[in-house]
Amino acid sequence: MIVKEFQVMWGDMVARYNLSSNSWFDQTYELRYLWDLAYLRDQFFGQIRTTCQCEGINSLIKAYVRKKDILLEFINNMETVVSHYRNNARVAEFNSKYTDPVLVTSLPTLEDFAAKIFTRNMFQEVRKKIEGACAMNTELVIQDGGKLYFKCNNFGVPEIDHVVEFDIVGRMLRCECLWFENREIPYMHIFACLKHQHIEVIPERLVCKRWTKNAKSDFMKSNIDDPNDSDKVLKCRLGVLGAECSRLIDVACKNSSDFVEAMNDVVNTITKTQNRGENPRNGNLDDNYVVDPLVVKTQKAGSVKNQQKIEKDRNIGGRIAAKSAFTDQVKTSSPGPNIPICASTSNEEFGMNSRLAESPVVAPETGMAD
Repeated sequence: MIVKEFQVMWGDMVARYNLSSNSWFDQTYELRYLWDLAYLRDQFFGQIRTTCQCEGINSLIKAYVRKKDILLEFINNMETVVSHYRNNARVAEFNSKYTDPVLVTSLPTLEDFAAKIFTRNMFQEVRKKIEGACAMNTELVIQDGGKLYFKCNNFGVPEIDHVVEFDIVGRMLRCECLWFENREIPYMHIFACLKHQHIEVIPERLVCKRWTKNAKSDFMKSNIDDPNDSDKVLKCRLGVLGAECSRLIDVACKNSSDFVEAMNDVVNTITKTQNRGENPRNGNLDDNYVVDPLVVKTQKAGSVKNQQKIEKDRNIGGRIAAKSAFTDQVKTSSPGPNIPICASTSNEEFGMNSRLAESPVVAPETGMAD
């Protein structure tokens, strides 16, 4: 209904019920400028009202904040509110992307298509319109070139009709109820026309991206080169990356193999990103490209002597360790406290592969071996 139609219908109602001398009726008509919904129903506001934000915030935090709370309790409660709010958003996003609703209407193809593109909350509202379209009568009134005009009415109420215009070339449907212009979701009149034409998908021009599952895709893939907005871009990137990491945590932590795989991928990505930051000149190249090697420390001229010295120290340490181990072993297994025992070894038998020989008994009188 447009303004002119409203004026005509208002005059007919006044004449039919003889209300021209009714003061209350005249005062109500004088306040018609306050009827915002009647005059702004063809404007899209995204279901946002002037007080919805403050009312929503008050209803959210009133369960967590008390007037007797101290400052520390208030801060902790607000952190709890924010965490619960973000958790609810993640749960809603998970349900929209990874769960499938049960199809209950008599138009399963349209219902299934709506379930795949709309978020779960919006799909519940769209499904009600599809159910309403199943109980509507639709009649093709006239065909004018590439446009079709339908007349729709509810079952049992044939006196109230709504005219729907279907542009075949532009794949666009418009109804005089202006529901789509106000809510950006198809109304039951449009679904009734789609059913009449045996169309199993919702036309692209009738799908508002704001209500779809990939509504964030433009923000996730946007690249802003304006240096003045660097802080805003950084915050947006942090928020988007944090949301995706939260999704990864919810999915990967349920299974040990998925957790190990996700953890390895995250570590590899972090290492790769850090290496790219340390060597920015090679950051834009693939691993398949051959580039100049990084600057490394060269060996000193006396490195050969140093290596020989290290080997010598290692051999000496091995001999000392072997001799100490052998002495401890023989002391624990000696036949008596007054019988000296020694080991017959050679220079070749010391080291990491040293071999212990049998120890001969030494005579106590002469000190000579038998």
